[in-house]
Amino acid sequence: MRSKDDRGRTEVAAEYRLTTKERHGYLHASVVGLRTAENAQRFLREAYEACVKKGYSALLLEMGLTGPALDMASVFRVIANRAPDGAKLRRIAYIEPSPTDLPAGLFAETVANNRGVNVRLFKDLEAADRWLVDGVKKK
Repeated sequence: MRSKDDRGRTEVAAEYRLTTKERHGYLHASVVGLRTAENAQRFLREAYEACVKKGYSALLLEMGLTGPALDMASVFRVIANRAPDGAKLRRIAYIEPSPTDLPAGLFAETVANNRGVNVRLFKDLEAADRWLVDGVKKK
């Protein structure tokens, strides 16, 4: 798959690939691939399913999809559609290290929070890890 980067250059996006790793009482899910609403929705669904299957109530999402940002209507649809499952988890941390993607991440956080999902946006893994581990300790 090909997409344009921020400078208009054509780049080849990686095939969609989800990886999960068990960490300090939560599941860490990462994805790479082309940034589309379908891939974002797929990632959230598959990460949730893996979290439940492995018996965790906390999830760390690290989205490494590349390509143009999704428009806010697409972000809203993806989050609103996945929120019922997300609300079943104790905590969800979402890492967004890119300043250019921060507005969409903040919007997604608000949409999810308004639907009962206990999700927080973080800029780095260490802060997200601390918040999730703290939640596990307070069980």
